Amino acid sequence: MSKRFSIKLSYLLAIIAVLIGVVGAVYLDWHEIQTLVSIQIPARDLPAYYQIQPGDIFKKTFAARDIPSNTLTKSQDIVGRYSLVKLPKQKPLTENQLSPKIDPLRLIDTIAVGIPVIPLITLSENLQAGDIVDVTLVPPTTKEGSLPSPIVLANILVLDVKQVSLAKANVSSTSVIVVALPVKYQQKFANYIPGATFLVSRKL
Repeated sequence: MSKRFSIKLSYLLAIIAVLIGVVGAVYLDWHEIQTLVSIQIPARDLPAYYQIQPGDIFKKTFAARDIPSNTLTKSQDIVGRYSLVKLPKQKPLTENQLSPKIDPLRLIDTIAVGIPVIPLITLSENLQAGDIVDVTLVPPTTKEGSLPSPIVLANILVLDVKQVSLAKANVSSTSVIVVALPVKYQQKFANYIPGATFLVSRKL
């Protein structure tokens, strides 16, 4: 075999390899477009910390390439959980947008309330959505100088834990613990929140 013929053959093989690669890529792209997946999506915009009900979602078909890899597809993986962020309508739901699976009964007659807690007096770095905690409200000293008794709200569900910067405060950051506050505690909570210190504890 001559050197010239060998070079031409190498070029030919290289061209064939490139063509095979292009055809393969086009086929894979076409296959992804043709592969359809039916998933459950919100029927309307849903607010953060909202417990999703069966009527809030419906089935819609998407091309597989248009949905994230961690998309939740089945209603049983969605219903009963609450949103951690605002959920736009008709968009795929992913695992990190929803809370862990919890007992739905724990959300009955509750409201989402954010409690600012300085990290030094909480286990906020270890807390996560789904934990059950006790929240102690320590009211400020009265004008007469007396110190009201602390109020303990027991067995409160943690919905979320967020870190917030406080540039204007004496501390650089704080934790906001979002909890499902039972409605029966709402008035008591509102009465004591101005100036109160919050302590969050979790049973080991």
